[in-house]
Amino acid sequence: MKIDRFKDYDPEVRDLVLRFERQGAGGYSFFDVDELEVIMDYYLEVYDDEGLESAVAFGESLFPGSSAVRLRRAHLLSIRGQFDEALDILRELAQTEPDNTDVSYAMGAVYGMMGLAQEAIDCYQRAAKDGYELDMVYGNIGDEYYNMGKLDEAARYYHKAVEVNPEESRSLYNLACTEAERGNGESAVGFFRNLVENRPYNKWAWFGLGLVYSRLGLYELGADAFEYALAIDSSLVDAYLGLADCYANMGKRERAVLTLRDALDYTDDRPYIFFCIGSLYKEANNYHTATVYFHDALKEDPAYSAAWRELGVCSQMMGYGEEAATYYRRAIDLDPTSDEAWLCLADLYMDNERWSDASQLLEGGYADATDPVAFAVRLCYCYYRLGKDIRMMDFLTSSHIDALQLYGDLLAMWPALAEDGALLAFMLSFSNN
Repeated sequence: MKIDRFKDYDPEVRDLVLRFERQGAGGYSFFDVDELEVIMDYYLEVYDDEGLESAVAFGESLFPGSSAVRLRRAHLLSIRGQFDEALDILRELAQTEPDNTDVSYAMGAVYGMMGLAQEAIDCYQRAAKDGYELDMVYGNIGDEYYNMGKLDEAARYYHKAVEVNPEESRSLYNLACTEAERGNGESAVGFFRNLVENRPYNKWAWFGLGLVYSRLGLYELGADAFEYALAIDSSLVDAYLGLADCYANMGKRERAVLTLRDALDYTDDRPYIFFCIGSLYKEANNYHTATVYFHDALKEDPAYSAAWRELGVCSQMMGYGEEAATYYRRAIDLDPTSDEAWLCLADLYMDNERWSDASQLLEGGYADATDPVAFAVRLCYCYYRLGKDIRMMDFLTSSHIDALQLYGDLLAMWPALAEDGALLAFMLSFSNN
């Protein structure tokens, strides 16, 4: 299904962008600064990096001193991860235009991308002074408080965003998640029920209610709420996902699959939907059918590393070890930063007593592991099975992981090791060093 890239935009925006893109075929058009702002903001909003670069460069050629164009250059730099360069421009603009709240907002976005939450909040607070798009500003502040682990403040600002705009989807979604996370689910149910009673056609309020019910384990009520959201807007992909999750948790797997298949007509991420369907069948131990859907996901996106990994799991469960190893290797090549495929392949080797292969693999992935302990416990077991006490000692010295913690993890995974008193003595003596 071809998606209209101007679906949610006014005809004036479409005409300006298309006129800009037709340049060169029959000469160049002139655009004033206001028109260029519209064009640049369109590319910014649709995440078209190349289009934004072209529009900004064209604007700089016509209006080199324009603060509006320079602001968009800063946006472009931040998108590309060039945060220091973006901040240099924004700080200059802030000096010359101290009351420009667009600059404050842009600085907040850059600080947020840099992980400097409090600095981002300070900038967003300054941006809020003009009272413009407060729902988005408050939602951003809520996100930064959430990143700081301050859930009460995050929820407060999500509430403020919804007070300004009861249709603000991002804040309604995040409010439902945050309230559930901080154990305030029942209160959140009351809030969302009141919201849908006052605004019965608010699809995101129904979605938020479904999400809260789902987080509370009230899957039937959650499913009803998601159904209402879809009755209002049949293209709401998030509601299909929530509804399918409720059905799956209710043991209605086939209805979950049908719901996800319905979402295929509306989603921009078909590989993920196929992956979800495959995961449902895998959880039901129906590995043959699961592989069909994982292959469907890979037809849509051959670089989908998680689908390659899950193909490996299914192949391994069906007894095709070499095929599984190939899939795991493919997943690692595509996304070496994800622990899961590394550990799946290591476990496969260890199940087949290929201790040397497993240890070499784990040594290769350990340095960049998100969960180094998961790698370390397997490495130590491989060294143990290979009789490499010195190698284990060298590893424990360099890893700085507590030896007794590793010993406890080893026993949890391989309880029979408790009978080896020499291993316990080794770990105790090493821990005391």
